[in-house]
Amino acid sequence: MQMQFRGVKLYAMIVILSVAGGLSAGDAVAEGAEVSAGKAEFLTHKCNLCHAVPAAEIDAKTKSEKLKGPALGGAIEADFGVFAAYVRKQGELDGKAHKKEFKGTDEELKAILDWLAEFEPAESSAPSP
Repeated sequence: MQMQFRGVKLYAMIVILSVAGGLSAGDAVAEGAEVSAGKAEFLTHKCNLCHAVPAAEIDAKTKSEKLKGPALGGAIEADFGVFAAYVRKQGELDGKAHKKEFKGTDEELKAILDWLAEFEPAESSAPSP
């Protein structure tokens, strides 16, 4: 029950904010769902073990500075194919290999990248060619 209540409350807030901003309720929910999907994929694929997303208040879980990857946020500057190969450990970016293989689909990776693009670049951002 409580989860349904929160969902209804969130939906109502989206509708109110979207109407005030001139968007339809459907547009706002679809846009919010897309962003939420990216965050969900980021967490599902455990990207937060090594990477923080300061703008989303997500901290990297690892305490080891050696294992910690760069903080993420903002759009990537690399071609999607090059970046996908990099995170799948099939290529390098700036002469560096990604430490852990991303095993998700292209659609899941695109959802993550679209979500990260919503934020300002992090202080320590991912490498770009």
